[in-house]
Amino acid sequence: MEKSLAPVVLFAYNRPFHTKQALEHLMANNQADNSRLYIFCDGAKAQTSTEEIKAVVETRKVVREKKWCKEVFIFESEENKGVAGSIIEGVTDVLDIYDKVIVLEDDLLTSRHFLTYMNKALDYYQDRCGVFSISADRPPYNLFHIPDSYEYDVFASLRFYSTGWGTWKDRWNKVDWSMKNLDDFLAKPEQVKAFNRGGEDLTRLLLLQQDNKIDSWAIRFIFAHFNNHAVSILPCRSYIDNIGFDGTGIHSGNDERNFRKDLSLAIPDPHFPSILYEDRQIINAFYSSHFPGKRPIWKRVINRVSRFTLGKPVFTVKMKIYC
Repeated sequence: MEKSLAPVVLFAYNRPFHTKQALEHLMANNQADNSRLYIFCDGAKAQTSTEEIKAVVETRKVVREKKWCKEVFIFESEENKGVAGSIIEGVTDVLDIYDKVIVLEDDLLTSRHFLTYMNKALDYYQDRCGVFSISADRPPYNLFHIPDSYEYDVFASLRFYSTGWGTWKDRWNKVDWSMKNLDDFLAKPEQVKAFNRGGEDLTRLLLLQQDNKIDSWAIRFIFAHFNNHAVSILPCRSYIDNIGFDGTGIHSGNDERNFRKDLSLAIPDPHFPSILYEDRQIINAFYSSHFPGKRPIWKRVINRVSRFTLGKPVFTVKMKIYC
């Protein structure tokens, strides 16, 4: 067992078909034979249907079908904790044992190079406190373009991506899940503007979380990045293919076009920048890809056709962080 390899944590609930695909892809990873895997299965909701209970039971059967990694530890909850509760509690428990962790959910298919990338990145950035997390996914290719002149295989992002990720115990322990300082943050427009450099929707998501209209661990983790003056490392080519946007997920819709990724593009030996910096072109393009600007209907129609024919929209929102 290589001591440097981070344990892998996978969260499952009631999607046996998705869970099996996720585990099969993980098992095919180059470092799976030397990795420890922790699987947390959430419990059925109270007063749920017989069909839903059956799906939970079938999912638990799937996770026990094979020895997916060198060692597998399975935890089955009797109660329904929800996605946020399961992830916060599960990751905390694993980080009570280890210094770092790699996290997946049951609808994420991984490149065979996923574990290699994650472990290399976790090792490379471990002592750099300006990095709060490692992400394995990136924005949709048709909405976000990496400049051709960019020479590295990862970039510093003001926004963490929760579809396949990793972090360290010392960073995770700094997260204030209650967001006690949120009112102070909201009272300072310059801080709100700075936070929204990662996307115009970020503060809105914080407010929804504060009002209990959503239960998102991810927006609170993103907020912790900001509060600790830290970034996430994102890959130029995704190591994740998200199959969860098919209408089966709790917090997902049924539009897969922007979430499916070609795993053959992932590379086994990524080149990391030795100096952390915000690339102006990347930050501007990233912000625009998360800017919910309304376009005229005729532009939206042309963009929809263009995405199918050209693979990218004709009209983009020209917002810039750096001028």
